[in-house]
Amino acid sequence: MSQSRAAGLSLASMWVGFIAFAAAALLGFYQVIERIDLIPALKSPELYFGSVSTHGVLMAFVLTTFLVMGYGYYTATTSLKQPLWNTPLAWFGFWLAVIGVLLAAGPLLTGNASVLYTFYPPLQAHPAFYIGATLLVVGSWVWCLQMVMMMTIWKKANPGETVPLAMYGTTANAILWFITSLGVTAEVLFQLLPWSLGIIETVDVGLARTLFSWTLHAIVYFWLFPAYIALYTLLPRAAGYHHCLAGDCREVTWRQGAVWLDWRAALG
Repeated sequence: MSQSRAAGLSLASMWVGFIAFAAAALLGFYQVIERIDLIPALKSPELYFGSVSTHGVLMAFVLTTFLVMGYGYYTATTSLKQPLWNTPLAWFGFWLAVIGVLLAAGPLLTGNASVLYTFYPPLQAHPAFYIGATLLVVGSWVWCLQMVMMMTIWKKANPGETVPLAMYGTTANAILWFITSLGVTAEVLFQLLPWSLGIIETVDVGLARTLFSWTLHAIVYFWLFPAYIALYTLLPRAAGYHHCLAGDCREVTWRQGAVWLDWRAALG
């Protein structure tokens, strides 16, 4: 039962990510049509920049966050062979993130948050956009807590044992994301949101952009980590080394190289 609950949460998270990707792809297609002036009736600066902002937010934040969370829940329960640390809390984090996405979608789709995915000031969005973005991040923090707690529980139950490589990478990713997402959260909560609500009249543009940059580059590694985990655990396992998911991949170096060569040949 616990495994099915974890699988359900993992799939739900991934489905949200896939839906976000599909919507972003459609918006990207529209941008191409608009840029080449294929359908003059669709040409609209307001619609174009609204679509660019929505596309960026969906690809950089929504797709990334939900796919990584879904992948992490799968990795944690299968590699550690234990249930989620707190299933109700995990679902709470999922729904909090979904509510955040829906809340931010309103201003994005109505042209009230055409600030691109970086939302650098002095561009200003509707307060609902900033609140929604914050809820998405806080929802992902619940996932971070789940990963750390599951690792802690496993370590206590298996003293001296080697941590499964897949879970080691997932937990490292969770810690990385929590630390680096503090930047954009601080920017939104202490500068952009009060500014958009009229509580403060001005913001420190340099500080705001610095705080966002704290998070910006780490987003790349946030979604790259699962790819690395798959490369070093799932691919070797598919090649016949079933012990790799448990962390013992020392004998797989030569076959890993073969996988890389096959992958490069396929792309070529």
